[in-house]
Amino acid sequence: MKYTLLELTQTVLSSMDSDEINSITDSVESQQVVDIIKTVYDDIITRGDLTTNKTVFNLTASTDPNKPILMTKPDNIERIEWVKYDTKTLGSTTPNWTDLTYLPPVDFIDYMHSGNLEGTEIGSFEHSMAGFVLTFTYRNDTAPHYYTSFDDNEIFFDSYDSEVDSTLQSSKSLCYGLKIANFERTDDFIPELQPQQFALLLSEAKSLAWAELKQTGHEKAEQSARRNWRHLQKTRTEIPNSERINDNAHNFSKLPNFSRRRGF
Repeated sequence: MKYTLLELTQTVLSSMDSDEINSITDSVESQQVVDIIKTVYDDIITRGDLTTNKTVFNLTASTDPNKPILMTKPDNIERIEWVKYDTKTLGSTTPNWTDLTYLPPVDFIDYMHSGNLEGTEIGSFEHSMAGFVLTFTYRNDTAPHYYTSFDDNEIFFDSYDSEVDSTLQSSKSLCYGLKIANFERTDDFIPELQPQQFALLLSEAKSLAWAELKQTGHEKAEQSARRNWRHLQKTRTEIPNSERINDNAHNFSKLPNFSRRRGF
């Protein structure tokens, strides 16, 4: 069963024998409980790795021909799990969605400096990050294969095909990842959880509210929260999948195969 923010707040307050409310703004205590519910909600989204809060999306292109291999993560995205790019060549009308390989920054820099840095197919630009200027070198005659990020916001690729586009294109990127959880401080807001996950939200909110507002523990709520966390691990997705996305080759943390398909 799903609950509105007002219903969640009323339930937590009732567990503490607090005054009844008709709106989340009726008392200082009710607003404190809303803060607690948000804290717990954010924790569940982060720790639970819920597909409910994951989505496909496009990267944002720089549109700057002087920095053609630079793109950025959309503001509403918290984490990227995989990146594809349409690598179709000039004249082709059929999309060719290709998995791109993430390189840690140090390996990306090593790869960038590992080949011939001269020729008409090689381009470069300077980019400032936290006051430090780094020169990026890239190929301009082929679609991208690798990418990296130094700040989890700006994303740099190893190449682009200047015969096809003047810069990498947002519409040709396809990504999957965790979006930032929406939380509205309104009575009728319903958290983006599956019905069975609201029990965990309530148990954790009660436990934290008792600890912070009453300076004591709520053993029943703590026991229920532990049970519901175990249950969440088994029911985090509604559509069964034999291979979890985080366990496959798109995992951000897995290192790529360094056998060079090409070089500068």
